[in-house]
Amino acid sequence: MKSTRVRTLRGQITAVSGKADQQLILNDQLINRGLKVTGFFVWPEICNVGSTRICNAILSYARLGNASVEMNAADNTQLGWAFFSQAASVASGGPPDPGLQAAYSGFFNQLIDPDHIVNRDLFLSLRNSSSATFNYLITCELLELTDDEAIVTIIKENSQSVE
Repeated sequence: MKSTRVRTLRGQITAVSGKADQQLILNDQLINRGLKVTGFFVWPEICNVGSTRICNAILSYARLGNASVEMNAADNTQLGWAFFSQAASVASGGPPDPGLQAAYSGFFNQLIDPDHIVNRDLFLSLRNSSSATFNYLITCELLELTDDEAIVTIIKENSQSVE
């Protein structure tokens, strides 16, 4: 495997009724080229005073479908997970004007399987998320693969064991 350059995928995805799916990369039939995801970030389009936003994002090799799919590290088709939570909160004693929020609390976390290579399709899905628009930024290393490495990657993408 030889790293050749960095590629960035960025855009927006809108959750409706807590769910969204977007295909980010189409199979280009070039099995000797792959991407290794190195960063996966999701955040809301806007943070409003008093708003609460939750986002559960999944990167996968295959479309998740309509089922209530959750973040599942045992599912070999899932390779990255990011979650974001932003909630308005009032500081102890309250703000000077009770109509204003004194502070925000929130967190973001990302998890990426370090042993993966995408050389066909890549999907971004939101599940159990706020009905809102979210930004995403995914950084990847572009890799050149040998024939053997490409075959192993395709087997892994199809959720089959290579051991």
